[in-house]
Amino acid sequence: MKKEKDKPKESFTRHPVVVVLGHVDHGKTTLLDYIRKTNVALRESGGITQHIGAYEIVWNDKKITFLDTPGHETFSKMRERGAHVADIAILVVAADEGVKPQTVEAYNAIKKAEIPFVVALNKIDRATSDPDRVKSGLAEIGILVEGWGGNTPCVPVSAKTGERVGELLDTVLLLAELEALTGEPTIPAEGVVIEAHLDSRRGPSATLLITNGLLKKGLFILAGTASAPVRILENTLGGPIDEAGPSSPVRVAGFSEIPPVGAAFFTYTSKKELEEILSRVVTTKGKGDEAPTDIGILIKADVAGSLEALEDQARTIVPDGLKVKFFEGGAGDVTETDVQIISSAKKGIIIAFRTKLKPGVADLATRFGVAINSFDIIYEAADWLRDTFKELQPKTFVRTDVGKLIVLKIFRSASGGRVIGGRVKEGKAPKDAQFEIVREDSVVGKGSVQNIERNKITVDALREGEEGGLLVSSPKAIEERDVLSFFYEDESRTK
Repeated sequence: MKKEKDKPKESFTRHPVVVVLGHVDHGKTTLLDYIRKTNVALRESGGITQHIGAYEIVWNDKKITFLDTPGHETFSKMRERGAHVADIAILVVAADEGVKPQTVEAYNAIKKAEIPFVVALNKIDRATSDPDRVKSGLAEIGILVEGWGGNTPCVPVSAKTGERVGELLDTVLLLAELEALTGEPTIPAEGVVIEAHLDSRRGPSATLLITNGLLKKGLFILAGTASAPVRILENTLGGPIDEAGPSSPVRVAGFSEIPPVGAAFFTYTSKKELEEILSRVVTTKGKGDEAPTDIGILIKADVAGSLEALEDQARTIVPDGLKVKFFEGGAGDVTETDVQIISSAKKGIIIAFRTKLKPGVADLATRFGVAINSFDIIYEAADWLRDTFKELQPKTFVRTDVGKLIVLKIFRSASGGRVIGGRVKEGKAPKDAQFEIVREDSVVGKGSVQNIERNKITVDALREGEEGGLLVSSPKAIEERDVLSFFYEDESRTK
């Protein structure tokens, strides 16, 4: 909840916040690594950068804050959020591969955020690079770069060798100058939660991006329903700082709970002021899907970014006709409380993504009939859930009518049922089909065939016009002149 405040009396030019977008494996993280001079690609399992990060660098005595958003399609929502909190975007496109589906997704996020951007044509050091072909492909999706009928800057770079990376940074600073970015240093800070996790030593912690105002020790932060006194304030390298202004990423520890990624945060000068605001915030924790359901899903993950991405992916693959309630999980280990919460569903499932089970959890889950499955890779968890949802879909049956037989004679009872004689009036009467008993145009019962004989020879079916004897089983007595309507009923699942 945003608090009311007086209009600030002064402002100053702030440095840009830059979001780096692009198709997976086109070199986003390598580019950032070179810029930070770390030379270490922070890659995750499956070749996917799993967590959004924020980094602040200095180029030609000017600061630039970078947001590194994941390039995998399951993180499209996080990517869009990154664009919305940024001032400028760098769209990384490999010069040897060109436009890919996630390139288009990234471009759409940039357009939605309405921010200027520069194309970084990466991997120009490769012999297979073809910049002109890539520029032509960009034009096909609406990106007209300089020299190709448009005014979008395009800088060929090599994140591997560093070739022309400096020119890319100069272009970013030029775009920032044209945007005339300003901030207000005299008001309490506000911004966005970029990442959040449970620190084993310091409790719930978060990386915050300050979009405006001044954050300093002694203030109080509120993000969603998570609050924290600003006692531990660090830059993104982990160094202690006393304050930070607009466009700066910072780390804050000591939250009351793990704040939701993407939530806006606001700061207050006193604990009393924060508590007054917090008392008016409506807590939505645990509401989930209000529709009654037999299936419950609870997801726990190592950090909030992975949690949100996996929850978003899981919700998109729930098939029509299947009612699923998503219980609130969170970042951190799976606890006995998690098991107790999900056990209220007839079919309770816990997904543990890169996190552990607290002692006693496995035994409690067995007692309550709760399934716990652990994963380290997002798409593997999503694939498992997709298969599970398919198995849990409501069963339906497709009926195929195959023929009708009129009962001519009731012979005798036998150990396997009753022997009757009949003639097929249309279609066929197969041994492996079921039948309905139709009497005076009304269905009075059902049954199945144990055996069929024609001229004292066992056959699989009687066809139209043929007569024979049938050994049938039916809870309802069959009478002469009844019609047996034969059909197949195949199991299918709701699509």
